[in-house]
Order: sequence, then structure tokens, then C-alpha cells
Amino acid sequence: MEKRERILITVNELIKSIWYGPAPSAEEAQNIKGSLQGKISEEECLISLIQLFKSGDFSLKHTLIHLMNSTKDEKILNLCIHVFCSVCTHEDLRKVENLNFLSRVSEDNAYVFASCARETLSPEVVPYLLALLDEWDDTGVEEVIRDSLDGIMDYTEELDWNASVEEIGSYYIEWMNTLLPTFYYYNREPVFPGNLTKSLVQRAFTARERNKQVKMESIHILLSVWSGKKCPVQYETLVDEEVFQQLTDYINTLSERSWERGRKYFYGHIV
Repeated sequence: MEKRERILITVNELIKSIWYGPAPSAEEAQNIKGSLQGKISEEECLISLIQLFKSGDFSLKHTLIHLMNSTKDEKILNLCIHVFCSVCTHEDLRKVENLNFLSRVSEDNAYVFASCARETLSPEVVPYLLALLDEWDDTGVEEVIRDSLDGIMDYTEELDWNASVEEIGSYYIEWMNTLLPTFYYYNREPVFPGNLTKSLVQRAFTARERNKQVKMESIHILLSVWSGKKCPVQYETLVDEEVFQQLTDYINTLSERSWERGRKYFYGHIV
């Protein structure tokens, strides 16, 4: 019982965190893969899979997908959704059976999926958001779905915020024709850490000058998950000289790595 409680606390912490904790050593990762062969709880399985993915081994991603679609535990599903959005590829999203859970998802986890959808960095997530919008229209989930859709493809550039599913769907089809099929995108541009660090520095600089919080929702999460190094600035961080220097050092560390434009990373590994 003691072990179970410890794991549940870890799941709760990861749900609330901007990243998945430090990466394991190569030896630890090997031991983790071995432990997944035995009979273990859903909690242990999920935590072990996360550790394995952080080491760059995505060979058991199908186990994550199975767990995501079979669990009856809302907290486990919540974290599964977060992890899936972090490690999924375009191909993973094209397989509708990988997201069967959405057909019976609770309002809380529909909200979680809609919130995390941008972190897939894939336009292939849009049809699922449109299906959710059709189902959860006029509920508390609608706004976050529309937020994600607008964040992914900026449909309000041409359409009204309250545009119908059909109108947004037509816009999506036209937008897809402008994209490079193998690239991953953020704010309609091929994703690249350098673009995100520039935006983060600009926001942090302004926050420091005005003695305010950063209030940047996703960039610090993406940088932390891509690099495996936790960003020192979070949504409610009050930026002073010390924090700004920590951020500068953090960005310098990331800039020393070799990143490819349009690629998706998890803890420094291409997914």
C-alpha cells in the first residue's frame, strides 16, 4: 500500500508539472524496460513508460496507447493524454483507433485533451478537436477547444470565433495544403526552439521591466519537454534580475544543442 501511495503522488505531481522530471541514466532505463515485462499496476506502468521515453526509447509507445484507451482511472488517463501529446507523431494521430478513448471521454479529460492538443505540434490533431467541438458545443470545454484550434491554425484570421465546425473544417483543409507533410508546426510556422526562446525572452524582459508575471502558457512547457531541462520561468513567475539571468543561462544551454527546424523532440530525442 505504501508503494502505491508513493506512485500516485508521483502521478499527481506530474499532472501539475511543466515537465516529466529529469531523465534516467542508461542503466536505469534498461532496468525499467525489464520491469515492464512483469505484472505491474497501471500507475507503475505509466511512470515506467515515461522514464523509458525520456531515455529516447519509444519502442513501447503502443503500451502507452493501450493504457490510454483502456484505463478507467481519470488521473491516469489525464497523464496518459499529456504524455501522448508530447511523444506522438503525425502517424500516431492518423490512426483513429489510437484515440478511441475520446468517444467516451469525461468533460474533465476532454478539457485536458483540448488543452494539450497544441503540444502535439501536428495538424493531424485538428479533426479530433473538431469532433470534440461538435460534441461539447455549449459546454465549458468549448472555449478551450476553440482556443486550441485558433492557436494551431489561426482560423479567426478569416472566420468568426463562433464559426461552425463545417466552416472551420473547410478552413483546415485549405490550410493543410500549405504545409510540409513531415514538418511539425507551432503558431503556423515549422517548429524551432530558437523562435520560442526569442518569444520567451521578450516576454520575460517586459515582465522584468514592469515587475509582473510572465504569463506565457505553453512555451516554457514545450522547451522543458523538448530539451529535458526544466525552464526556470513558469506562468506565474515574477521576473527579477536573478530569474532573468537564470533564463539567459538556460537559453544559452539550449542554443548549444543541434536542433532541426520542423522536427519534434522529447528530452532531446527526435520522436
